[in-house]
Amino acid sequence: MQNALLWVILVPLASAAVSAVAPRESRSLPRAAALLGSLISTVLVAVLYARYDRAAGGLQFVFSKPWFTIGNALADLPLTVHFALGADGLSLPLLALTAVVGLTAVWASKDVRHRVKEYYAWMMVLLAALFGVFAATDLFALFLFLELTLIPTYFLIGIWGGEERGRAAIKFLLYRGLSSIGLVVALFGIAYLAGKAGANMTLDVASLTANLRGPASDVEMAPAAKALFLLLLAAVLVEEALVPFHSWLPAVQQQAAAPVNMVLGGVLVKTGAYLLLRAGAGFLPGMMHEWAHLVAVIGVVNVLWAGLIAAAQNDWRKLMAYATISHMGIFLLAAASMTPAGLGGALFLVVSSGLLTAMMFAGLGSVERRTGTTNMVALGGLSKPMPYLSGLLLAGALGSLGLPGMGQFVGEILSFAGAFAVFPRLSAFGVLGILLAAVYFLRAMRKTVFGPTPATKEGLPDASPAELMPMVLLLALVIVIGVFPAALGQVAHGTLDALAARMGG
Repeated sequence: MQNALLWVILVPLASAAVSAVAPRESRSLPRAAALLGSLISTVLVAVLYARYDRAAGGLQFVFSKPWFTIGNALADLPLTVHFALGADGLSLPLLALTAVVGLTAVWASKDVRHRVKEYYAWMMVLLAALFGVFAATDLFALFLFLELTLIPTYFLIGIWGGEERGRAAIKFLLYRGLSSIGLVVALFGIAYLAGKAGANMTLDVASLTANLRGPASDVEMAPAAKALFLLLLAAVLVEEALVPFHSWLPAVQQQAAAPVNMVLGGVLVKTGAYLLLRAGAGFLPGMMHEWAHLVAVIGVVNVLWAGLIAAAQNDWRKLMAYATISHMGIFLLAAASMTPAGLGGALFLVVSSGLLTAMMFAGLGSVERRTGTTNMVALGGLSKPMPYLSGLLLAGALGSLGLPGMGQFVGEILSFAGAFAVFPRLSAFGVLGILLAAVYFLRAMRKTVFGPTPATKEGLPDASPAELMPMVLLLALVIVIGVFPAALGQVAHGTLDALAARMGG
């Protein structure tokens, strides 16, 4: 299985190439290539997930080849950059999330009729880049894949989006581009400080994590370490679309097509959460400890502010954007606790909210195809003409507000268990976010599927089995990790426990 992660990335790229060279009039070949590529990658990730040695933990399925060498990267010391891949208890669940959401998003794209081959080509490039972000174990490769996500996402929004798609695509590119500038300075600045302190320049993530050991390390005592951590934190806030850098996500999700929103809201905005744990806590645990209270405050602000804004929305797309921001606020609060329970809850939140967000956008795409809108004011009583679709939307909404038996419930319980132990007062305010989620999701469902059916909506066809299948698959996985949390927890606990120990949790 040494090369399996490489194939997880290469297969979608091969599918993208097939789609790109397909005849312009062909619609079935690009779709078939994308479905096959995403299915193969999903199977490969599932095999890796099953074969991951939970007892041993740590980085497994390592693939590493020297890429290029810079002769005088640090004084007279050379720097060899590797194309290196691997998976541990933090990255493997996110690889699985990417695979499942990617497969269902490609399946949900069957109604694309405009520039079909380009659409599927860009979608598969985006999936390959996301796989690379979570699998890369060299900072150069990680940053390269992160930058690669910008190009296909820009085109997917700008070509296949709504009326204001051009403005939304540019806003996405500007915000994420600024985040990239902060990340490149922060990540490579940390590597430079580590090389200067240890007389060894490396971009290997595992080596940096091992060398930067404890809050009293020479790097964290350097005056620049504080600035680099705060820069990294700011870049993460932009990546996650968190206050005060949040405005790009509602604008983009208002315009992007439903399958694109499945990947964007389900996976792409989760890259910031991954970087905060991988680089912030992994490289500078002392700084994470020093600024934990600030991180927690930012988290609670996002929980409450985004929850209140979501409760005032009448459009499902904007509601989902602000719900994502609120959920990621709980992630920040949990991560700041630096406890094994808090970190476990943070990972559960990332995975479960990703699955539920993708599920809800798949359902909303079906609603919009039939009604021409996602505005709640123009909807109502859809449970009568569309009982199956309405039932799955209700299940997704209940899962998103933390219904017991679903993954979001486990994530919230663990998150607040860790957070209350460290920030009891802040956590008490954070719990209000769960109440707000119940308000805005139940209000939205009441307006959408209950009550009298407008005359213009009577007789609408329910979603076909093919349309419902992605929602059913995503919901099933949410229930699996909710009823059997060990399916995720056993893979992650070793890595998260080690991360908590580094931060003193």
